[in-house]
Amino acid sequence: MIKYVYLADLAFARRNRGETYTGVDWRFYKFGPWSQTVNARIEPALRVLQADCKVFESDYEERNDWVRWNKRDSRQLGEIEKRIPSCITVDLRQNVHKFLKDTPALLDFVYKTKPMLSAAPNEVLDFSLAIEEPLKEQQKPQPLRMETLSAKKQKKFQERMRVIREKSQNRGPRRTRLVRPANSSRYDEVYRQGMKWLDSLAGPELSPGEKVAEFSDEVWKSSTRKGEDVS
Repeated sequence: MIKYVYLADLAFARRNRGETYTGVDWRFYKFGPWSQTVNARIEPALRVLQADCKVFESDYEERNDWVRWNKRDSRQLGEIEKRIPSCITVDLRQNVHKFLKDTPALLDFVYKTKPMLSAAPNEVLDFSLAIEEPLKEQQKPQPLRMETLSAKKQKKFQERMRVIREKSQNRGPRRTRLVRPANSSRYDEVYRQGMKWLDSLAGPELSPGEKVAEFSDEVWKSSTRKGEDVS
């Protein structure tokens, strides 16, 4: 629910100069966008809608029981949709249909949105990054070179093109020559020694056991994370 509210704000911000529909502050929290204000409003909103609540015992001792809400009322849904901007309803309808119960795919999609990719953990998300760029004015088509030629030169050019087309037709279809590739697989001692040398370039082998990998905090602002070309 929280992720879909985020996507609603994102859809609204694209067309409203970075302003969100809810007006709440979103932060990069753990693995996605988070707003405690939105989180606190979900249950009261569902109760106002008279949604059915079911509680299931959790399979994990360290976690609370599972809570599931259910509500089906097309008339009520239609009335609510009328009060929400179309840019939100159209976008959300497509996303709900796309992800359905595939929560991992939804989380991956949300994580790769521009506000998330430009923030570090615990930072406030900048929705101005989602603003759609205005379409560039289409450039007027340049006149064709043929139109700038004199009538005599155009006629001469057309005659040359006619001759070229006739020659092309008389040649007939070309047959593609297939080349049988030579079997270049060579898994002999030379190959094994070469692979051993390549592995040695990576340094000494790691000893077996648990390892800890540390990354600089600068990775959150890196061009690679944003998917930009760093070549």
